[in-house]
Order: sequence, then structure tokens, then C-alpha cells
Amino acid sequence: MKRRWLCWLLSGLSVLAQAETDLLGVRSWSSAAHTRYVLDLSAAPHYQLSPDSTPGQVWVDLPDVHQVAAHPLNPKPDGLVSSIAFETAGDGLRLRLDLHDAASPVVFLLPPATRHPGYRLVVDLIAHDDEPPAAPATPATTSPSPSLSLSPTPTPTPTPTQVAEAEAETARRDVVVAIDAGHGGQDTGAIGPGAVYEKTVTLAIARSLQKQMSAVKGLRPVLTRDGDYFIPLVERREIARRHYHADIFISIHADASPSRGASGASVFALSLKGANTATSRFARALAERENQADQVGGIKVPEHDDVLAGVLADMVVEGSLEHSLHLGGDILDELKGFSPLHSHHVEQAGFAVLKEPGMVSLLVENGFITNRHEEQHLIDAAYQERLAHAILQGVERYCRHYPLPGTYFAWQRQQSAHPRTAEVN
Repeated sequence: MKRRWLCWLLSGLSVLAQAETDLLGVRSWSSAAHTRYVLDLSAAPHYQLSPDSTPGQVWVDLPDVHQVAAHPLNPKPDGLVSSIAFETAGDGLRLRLDLHDAASPVVFLLPPATRHPGYRLVVDLIAHDDEPPAAPATPATTSPSPSLSLSPTPTPTPTPTQVAEAEAETARRDVVVAIDAGHGGQDTGAIGPGAVYEKTVTLAIARSLQKQMSAVKGLRPVLTRDGDYFIPLVERREIARRHYHADIFISIHADASPSRGASGASVFALSLKGANTATSRFARALAERENQADQVGGIKVPEHDDVLAGVLADMVVEGSLEHSLHLGGDILDELKGFSPLHSHHVEQAGFAVLKEPGMVSLLVENGFITNRHEEQHLIDAAYQERLAHAILQGVERYCRHYPLPGTYFAWQRQQSAHPRTAEVN
């Protein structure tokens, strides 16, 4: 009897293992350096980023997924993708993505959520940094053709002025500022009494900040997201640091509270004492809420204390945490000129999105979206521009007070200290 029951159980499991998953649709979003494809599925699939993938072509194996004949798909190339196609592979499919340029793929599965009742397989493509042109190779030792001379072209010796110009350019690079619009996609963030989504407000402020900052000499702003799509917290800071090599990371948010009267902007840095400590109950509660963004998005990224300890050690050594507090103070000083402050000093807590060593990192709450009065401010384009301008003024002020070596601001300070030094334009 036991053996018969076991055989029936194994047979049932075999049928489940062989069950097919329907591919119901394909959606995409893109920005300059990030393209996302989402596959809508009837059930959780087996999937694998194929070892056949290259930096210019990505393959995703879907061995138990098939297309529904009644719903033919015609996915379109978008962003970094020059062509996209599903190819039959055994009883399943393979997704092929041909890329315009080299990119790093990340594939993960999102379970059903309130607004999305089905499973979603997400394929993220993050563009690689542009590589400088390679130096011309030395001609091979093959016998030359009589009609072709392989003698190297003489390289003219640079003049002292040209050398000085080249050195000056490399000695005054831009400060790279990563602007992170909080939430996105299925993660709406807080919702105001007028049904305004935090994710919409944060993206508008981030875009305004990028536009204004682009006009400031010495600063190069980049966005971690430039559309309505979900990005895990760890990936946000990795995009900033590892793709853009950002010096400064600013995560843009709008606060929420059960009390409709709560109001004012706040600025936050990472807590020196770890994930479970904060400078106030308010800061701790906010960090706990913001750190749930991955769960809302359908994934869970483990954050271990030993990893955090290493991050904090790096930050202390490099001075990133101390400088985050300096930058936060400068931004608060600019915000208080026109916006009420909920906290008049930089608060600290264990924000997962700020746990990246080597960057000056802050999270800015631009007011309470749950306050009806502030909600109206936050959806006003002119007010969004004022918030962005205040953050920009704080960043510029910080860069002048604490110029990073090798940047335009450090060069500018050196010129001020030695006014007789000839400026090379």
C-alpha cells in the first residue's frame, strides 16, 4: 500500500514538473543605459540565463514555457535591444536579445502581486561603460605587399602647450552624481489622499534635478531609472557605483505618516552602528518601510550584518559617511529657505539603498505625500523645480567646501589659491 501510494505521488509530481507555462505577453521599458523586458506568464517557469550569452547577445532558456496560439506575440526592439525573438528549443522556448552595444543581463522572477495577478520574468539589461578607442596595433610581421607600405606613420611630438592642456583636462573631471528616483513599477511607494503615487513624484523631481544639474560646470548627473519600472535596492546603488562610477548618490523620496498633519522635508544618511540602530524612532521606522521596497517588488535580497559591517568599515576608512553628513547638512540648509523641515539635522538609519562604500550617499524625503497640503505642492511642477534646485545648491555648495581631488572643483580651488597661475582653456 505504501509503495503504491509513493508511486502515485511520484507520478503526480512528474506531471506537475512537466506542466507547461503559458507566455501571455511581453512588455518593455528603456532609458539611456537600462532596458527592461517583462514576460507575463501563467505560472512560475523554469528559466536560466544561457551560457551561450555574450555581451552583445543575450539568451534566456525557458524549457517549460510555450506561446499561446490564440495570442501571437510580436515583441518589439527597445532601448539597448536591436532585435528580439522567441525560438523553439525542444518542448520550450529560448528568448534571444540582440544588443546595439555590450550590456550586462540580470534575470529574476516576480510572483503575483495585487496589481499584477500573474508571474513575471524580468530581464534587465544594463549598458557597459563606453570603452576608449584602442590604440592602433603594431603591424604584424607578415611580409608586406609590394604596393603597401607598413612603415609606421611618425607621431608628432606634442608641444608643451598641448601637454599642459591634456594634463589640465584630466585634472578637472566632473563629479558624477547618481540621482535615484525612489520606487517605480509595481512598487508605487506611498500614496497621497488625492491618489498621487510617490513613484511619480520622485521621478519628476529626479528629472528636474538632472536637467538643472546638467547646466552646472563640474557636475555630471545620471539617473538610476528614467521610467516607471522596478529596480531592486541593491541594483540601484550598483548601477550608480559600478556602472556610472558615481561619487555622490542621492535617493529621492516623499514621506508618509499615519498622521495626516505630519509635514516637512528630511535628509537621511546611513547609520554608523548598523541596520537596527537609528538616530530616532522616526528614522528607524522610515528605514524599515523603505527597505521593504524589494518585498513589494516581489524579491528578497538578503542583507547580512557581516556585509554591512564591511561596508561601514570601508565608509569610515574612506570618510564617505562623514562626508554624507556634510552634504546632508548643506542640502538641509538650502531646503529650509522655502520648505518646512521635519527634522533640522541629518538623521541616520540602516537604509539598504545607501549601503555602498565609496560613495557619498543620502536619502532625501521631500515632504509628506500623505499630507494633503504637501501632496498638492509635490505634484506642482514649479515646486518640484524648487526642490530640485535646493538639492542642486546643496550639492554644489558641498563640492566647493570639500572638493574631490582631481575634479573641476579641486582645480578651481587651486586656481583661487594661486591666482597668478595661468589658466589653460
